[in-house]
Amino acid sequence: MKHNFIHFFQRAKILLPVLVFSVLLSGCGWIYHTDKKDDSVGDLTAANLTVIPFTSVNQSGETVTHEDLHGSLWIANMVFTRCPTVCNLMTPNFRVLQYALEEEGLDVKMVSFTVDPDYDTPERLKKYGENNDADFSRWMFLTGFSEEDISEIATKTFQTLVQPLPDGEDIMHGTSFYLVDEEGNVIRMYDGLKADPEPIINDLKRYLQQ
Repeated sequence: MKHNFIHFFQRAKILLPVLVFSVLLSGCGWIYHTDKKDDSVGDLTAANLTVIPFTSVNQSGETVTHEDLHGSLWIANMVFTRCPTVCNLMTPNFRVLQYALEEEGLDVKMVSFTVDPDYDTPERLKKYGENNDADFSRWMFLTGFSEEDISEIATKTFQTLVQPLPDGEDIMHGTSFYLVDEEGNVIRMYDGLKADPEPIINDLKRYLQQ
């Protein structure tokens, strides 16, 4: 009996953080799923979305504008370093995508916009990237704009919302990954809470073979 109780207690200590995190996600699901459709993969070509002009700095303090990404195929998402919930899934999933791109030899950039630019300095973003094994030659983290700027980027470029929530440090933001073509057109969206990079990799291969 004593052995069974100890075994139960040990398992409970392992499972409790997982259960708490699951509850947090389920409780905040309505907050973050602002850009989702029924399907986890969406064709956005008919929406005629294009990347609006922006100026930012990356994790190394270097200026990056929308023009610097022109001519490149890239995938974007929106996160922030002190995010208490969904970014803890999105960023590892982006990391998995990075590994898949490297394995397939696909020349595709990755761009993470912070939705918390006042807090997320280049130094904090660099540390965040290092902690997530980011290859900075492929994956950049952007800040240096205002809260109004990132809200406008989210709304006009990706048709999603960025909105600080009252009574806390959490920020409402979309959880999708977005594929942007060489001309700055947003052409596909994917569920950033899913770890499987295969749909993105398959789309990229088809696109690059055109």
